[in-house]
Amino acid sequence: MHCRTRIGIEGLKATVALAMVTVLASHPAEAQQKSDSAVARRRATLEQQRFESIRRQNLPLEYFDSRGQCDARIGRFCQWNSEDDTIEAKEPRVIRRARAALLVKLDSAARRAPRDGWITGQRVRYLLEIRNDTAALRVARSCQAAEWWCAALEGLALQEGSIIEPPDSAFARALRTMPASERCRWTDMSAILEPEQRKRFGRVGCGRSEEIAERLWWLADPFWSLAGNDRRTEHYARHTMSKIMEPARIAYNLSWSSDIREMIVRYGWARYWTRGPGTAHEPNSGAISGHEATPNYHFIPVSLNLDSVPQVSFDLDRDASAERYAPVVAERLFELDPQVAVFRRGDSVLVVAAYDVSKRAEFDSVPVTASLVVARDEKSDARLESVNGVRGAIGVMVGTHPQLMSLEVLSSEARRAAWKRKGLSLSAMEPGKVSMSDVLLFEPNDSGADDLDAAMRSALGSASAGRGKVGIYWETYGLARTDSAMPVSLTLTRVAESTLRRIGQAIGLSSRTSPLTIRWSQMMSVGSVTSRSVVLDLSLIPRGKYVLRIETEPRGSEIAATSRVLEVR
Repeated sequence: MHCRTRIGIEGLKATVALAMVTVLASHPAEAQQKSDSAVARRRATLEQQRFESIRRQNLPLEYFDSRGQCDARIGRFCQWNSEDDTIEAKEPRVIRRARAALLVKLDSAARRAPRDGWITGQRVRYLLEIRNDTAALRVARSCQAAEWWCAALEGLALQEGSIIEPPDSAFARALRTMPASERCRWTDMSAILEPEQRKRFGRVGCGRSEEIAERLWWLADPFWSLAGNDRRTEHYARHTMSKIMEPARIAYNLSWSSDIREMIVRYGWARYWTRGPGTAHEPNSGAISGHEATPNYHFIPVSLNLDSVPQVSFDLDRDASAERYAPVVAERLFELDPQVAVFRRGDSVLVVAAYDVSKRAEFDSVPVTASLVVARDEKSDARLESVNGVRGAIGVMVGTHPQLMSLEVLSSEARRAAWKRKGLSLSAMEPGKVSMSDVLLFEPNDSGADDLDAAMRSALGSASAGRGKVGIYWETYGLARTDSAMPVSLTLTRVAESTLRRIGQAIGLSSRTSPLTIRWSQMMSVGSVTSRSVVLDLSLIPRGKYVLRIETEPRGSEIAATSRVLEVR
């Protein structure tokens, strides 16, 4: 039995071997291609490992001690933000030459294994390292690997490049065709939310709290005036780069773990590396630091009320934040303090935002476009108006609902931007009630401003004026014929006095500041909108912050008033 069984097994082996030979003989080209692809992948992996070894041995030195300065601790990593970390360390020539040689070998490997997604991913990665986004996009678009992976690589190249086409559609294709588990990981926002937000909202994304996710991505989009959602596509680009690096050797020379992925998703991947000083016996043993794109900013709102869009606040420069991002279109970004005023027009309102970046060196002698975008929420169509120039005023007509406005001043040529996003609590005008608009400050001429258009043409870029003449424009609504002449008062009251000044006033060492009040009777035109402007001389007003308040008392009606904070500098 035993002998017979052994003979039977040998016969079976021979039959299987014969079948395999027959299959191989019938598909020799396919078998050879698989063999060539396996060899190409193995050689490419060795060359990639060799390059990263050369990189680690030749990293530029950086004498900096980060102990005790972590803004976030993630697994084995200490992450911190530094405003001084904006000058990239010069990469040694030996690393540049080794990378160029690697790219040549990866190109050769791709010709032998055109469907290998790992090889294609490494080509895109190292082309982006040398900022050759055009070549990276060409490689991504010639990808023959899995459909979702090729689409993700295309999105990554578009996100990193200076190409006009936004990457949203490429990442949408990737998400639509990728495995469900991968899609769940990519759409999960938990890692980039603050601890208190994670506690409040729970898991956001991956099929849960999708409405919250849409609201957060909408709010976090840096530039509503540009196509696509730059912050969301950056999130997907980071997941793509994480996927490229996961099965490959990296500069840190650490085994891949979830902490590296979390670092990349929250703060982006390192754009260059440096090494701290080692010891006399091991000069290359110093800690390796990866440097993400800088300067970077925190675009996820720090507080928001999901039931009310206007109740939202941002802190772009928050250091200890769950995420940061350096927009591709703007290497530098600063917050504006524009002058914002609202004027009623029937059942709508005109939102006016005045800005002035003429004194900012970042916008000197470069083309500048300013856009005012106002939207009710992420589901509604946004209203947008744009003007050119370093100073000006923009008006957008919207409905009388709570809205969110985004003022975006951008120089694509200089890659500089200025930004302000705030809520607008707009409400409908009560029938039969006299009310007043906001105050709009402007640079006056001899005759002031006859209407809103004239005031907008010379509007101040902030609620701040020098110690000279300033124009004040406002409107009154709902006047009846019997209100043709009414008393009007303008009061300027100082606010936010220092503690030292208040003590000085109490003991008689400093004079008390009396409110400036001007009263007059004004002939009012009957109609839905009554315009008025005055010129105020601030030359004798001490520097500081004041509340400017205008009141009028229609006959037989309650007082109508408007106010704004004015800084005299």
